[in-house]
Amino acid sequence: MNPTEKLKWLKRVLLLKIIAVLFVWGLPALTGPASLLRLFGVSLPEDPFFLRTFGAVSVGLTLLYWYAYREPIRNRDIVKYAVFDNSLSTLAILFIALTSGLSSWFFWVSGALTAFFAAAFWVLIPQEI
Repeated sequence: MNPTEKLKWLKRVLLLKIIAVLFVWGLPALTGPASLLRLFGVSLPEDPFFLRTFGAVSVGLTLLYWYAYREPIRNRDIVKYAVFDNSLSTLAILFIALTSGLSSWFFWVSGALTAFFAAAFWVLIPQEI
């Protein structure tokens, strides 16, 4: 794959990541009522502080992904961060699945998505100028 085509695919994956982070993880975790979270098979914890904090951080990350989307070569470190972030998220989901079990389909889909994003970003990291 030539560098121009790689950049085109990277931008597509970044746009998909922005949409997923914002609408699948960020906003539902930050503002979602218990009824919305139940649709995802997730229960609102008694103390939702960490869930809401996760949502806030996720929404904030969309700004970084937007910078990478606009100028992927200049912001290649954000893409490198995305490899690390998504790999760590995938490993955390797998660890929880193996030790405690996962009852929600949403967590399995999230694990698959984060694994996809980690692999895609790894393959599509732009070359330095």
